[in-house]
Amino acid sequence: MAKVRQIPRRVIPRTGEGLPIIGMGNSNAFRNGDRKASWKLMRVFQDFGSSYIDVSGTSRFVVADVVADHGLGDSVFLGAYFSGADDAASRSEAQRLLDTTGKSALDLMQAWPEDAAPHWDVFRKWKDDGITRCIGVARSHKESYPAMMELMATGTVDFLQVNYSPLETGADLRVLPMALDRGVAVVINRAFLNGRYFEIVRGRKLPEWAADFDCESWAQFSLKFILSHPAVNCVLTETANPKHARDNLGAGFGRLPNAKERRRMVDLLRSLA
Repeated sequence: MAKVRQIPRRVIPRTGEGLPIIGMGNSNAFRNGDRKASWKLMRVFQDFGSSYIDVSGTSRFVVADVVADHGLGDSVFLGAYFSGADDAASRSEAQRLLDTTGKSALDLMQAWPEDAAPHWDVFRKWKDDGITRCIGVARSHKESYPAMMELMATGTVDFLQVNYSPLETGADLRVLPMALDRGVAVVINRAFLNGRYFEIVRGRKLPEWAADFDCESWAQFSLKFILSHPAVNCVLTETANPKHARDNLGAGFGRLPNAKERRRMVDLLRSLA
């Protein structure tokens, strides 16, 4: 069987390692505790060389169990959420993930800005103690942008996760340029507006000019727009359907849209919305 193309990677500024440009968000397969479905999904990403998995709550431990069952500890970049308000509980949860996956340190411990900001010294201590290699802040609405920027201004944020897409471009005004300037790795959420994007494009024919940047589906249309931003390291997708996952991963190959094409993409989708 022919080898599957490997998804491109972009460098994490603070560590120098490559991060696959398309990763997995908190899929319903994880949320539902379905380890069989989780493995089917994770296997697709593994085949394409994609390693980033971003999970919260009990999903962390579902993914950790699958990682352990299939010996993936060294080939998965795990981003998980913790509370800085409860140092002892978070350390215990982190240790459980380490014991299960066999990792020597977690890849990314992160939190929402309302928790991260008042307890950032705790996150920094976790990194200093070697519990995690990176620390970060994540949110998906513009109200959190000021707090996220204040944290980035400290120079100690390794990862920023934020919403951005052709229909949500607000982060491009100040947040993404600041992350690029400060050497912060950027992960994008809400690529499909939590599903609303597909309601907007349903029944519409993909424009012929999308083929100019090797786009084959509406899902790839949004993902390629996101990936064409110079600040972006990785975009998360949350499907539980392996077929949809393969289509999403396809956005990582071929040409990305240029500035003129990006404007055209935004104009088209806004006219439909």
